[in-house]
Amino acid sequence: MGPYCSNPSCHRVAEHCHHLARRSQLSGDYAWIELHGQIVGNLTGLCVQCHDDITGSVGGHKAAIRWQMADSKFWWCDLLSHGNTIEYRPQDPLTHQPPTPETLASRAPGHQGSEDNCPFCGQHKRRRPSSPSLPGRRRLTPRKTWTVRVPDEAAEDGANVLDTLVAEIGVLLGVGEDSGGRYFTLVPSMTYCLQDGQRFLDAIKGTGG
Repeated sequence: MGPYCSNPSCHRVAEHCHHLARRSQLSGDYAWIELHGQIVGNLTGLCVQCHDDITGSVGGHKAAIRWQMADSKFWWCDLLSHGNTIEYRPQDPLTHQPPTPETLASRAPGHQGSEDNCPFCGQHKRRRPSSPSLPGRRRLTPRKTWTVRVPDEAAEDGANVLDTLVAEIGVLLGVGEDSGGRYFTLVPSMTYCLQDGQRFLDAIKGTGG
């Protein structure tokens, strides 16, 4: 999600992952939902303040995100209370619209432009260095292969999702695309999650502070 808040009038970093359809409403934690016959992603990134405006802090809800059938997009709405009546006043579409099977398919391998854009937020991918650059990095010799089974269906191209995430994190770490590049991307990432496990879980659940 992100990297910036989906509120079209906000430019802060997205720190929370917000469920567009509440988990209590769905009786489970679902990344995809069906709205009027269309499959859409159920998650969007919000900054802490905008997430509070949506979920309701002291003083109650100040805003809402609502699906508009006219353009099949999620819109940021101001929330106005008139006694027992609540009015949702649409402002603008979310800056980062959740993905659909169609948008993911349009960025699948072989599609024009798929090599340059993230399958979630559409951002231009950053180029990775040609070789590992972190100090103390060793090449994997001899090598072994570790296989990961991923979804391969209309709703989710697991291989493309993993390739994109590993490539983006690899840029941050300065890890190249040689035979050991993925290993030296995954291991520090997983280690970081373990070292700060509770914060990681809170962020995934959208409950972090």
